[in-house]
Amino acid sequence: MTRAPRDQTVGPWAKEKLETLRAYLHYYTTRLKKQPFELWYIDAFAGPGRSPVRKPKVPLQDHTVEPDLFDDHPDHAPSAVPEETEYVKGSPRVALELTNPFAHYLFIEKAADRLAELNALKAEFPMLDIDIRPGDANAQLTALLARRINWRSENKGVVFLDPFGMHVPWTTIASLAKTRGLEVIVNFPFGMAINRMMLRSGRIRPSWVARLDATFGTHDWHNVVYREEPGLWENSTVKRQDTAERVLEWFSGRLQQTFGFASPAQLIRSTHGNPLYYLIWAGPRAEGLTGAEHILGQKTRAATSSRGRR
Repeated sequence: MTRAPRDQTVGPWAKEKLETLRAYLHYYTTRLKKQPFELWYIDAFAGPGRSPVRKPKVPLQDHTVEPDLFDDHPDHAPSAVPEETEYVKGSPRVALELTNPFAHYLFIEKAADRLAELNALKAEFPMLDIDIRPGDANAQLTALLARRINWRSENKGVVFLDPFGMHVPWTTIASLAKTRGLEVIVNFPFGMAINRMMLRSGRIRPSWVARLDATFGTHDWHNVVYREEPGLWENSTVKRQDTAERVLEWFSGRLQQTFGFASPAQLIRSTHGNPLYYLIWAGPRAEGLTGAEHILGQKTRAATSSRGRR
């Protein structure tokens, strides 16, 4: 449903997401720096080392027009007042610049131009073990898990699952959980993608149903989102009012059941306050949950407080 921008821009809200990632990775590597583990950082949708931040499109003549929610189609946007470009460090650079770096870095990316930027970034950090893999993230993660790596007692790691849309099936998440040594930080794109497929009428095209089933690993989401309401002649399908809360609680519960622990979700909003996606941590150890609860919860409280002061 959602498409990545044709340029390599990111929305202003990406800064909040990347700061959360940086804070948790710092917590993780600091906590484990004296432990006898080989630490891995795996970025499944790595992107470039840095990205320009998109500015809201403001028409030259009419400043009352609201910009598009996602602003992903610059070719169709109205003329904008030129402004100085702001750049944000991408997740690969965030991970590479940690005070206590990981022992191994794996960056997965499909786009040729972004791969070129990742290779240039790799040259900036010659002392670090950086592996850049082109291709599909799920296929590359499957290949990694097929390698003879002892994730239980010799290796540990964090996997950042940050696709632009619904590109991580539940089978991939479940496979990562089975290692009992890998944690995940998941971008759960409810507002940006998932909810758009959950039509109010309940009449969802079969291809969308299949995609939702793959994302959740089951068709049970349908009963979470919809209820049957009796009518005069036949029942009708009705979408529940509290869909976002119900789906998030259910999905987080599945993560907790699969990994052992799952954090509260940090809601990322657009510049206009619209809900976009949630960041959720899941992992096999309570120590990871302690850090994730503090970091994600702290940022959620700060965002709520900031909105309340406006």
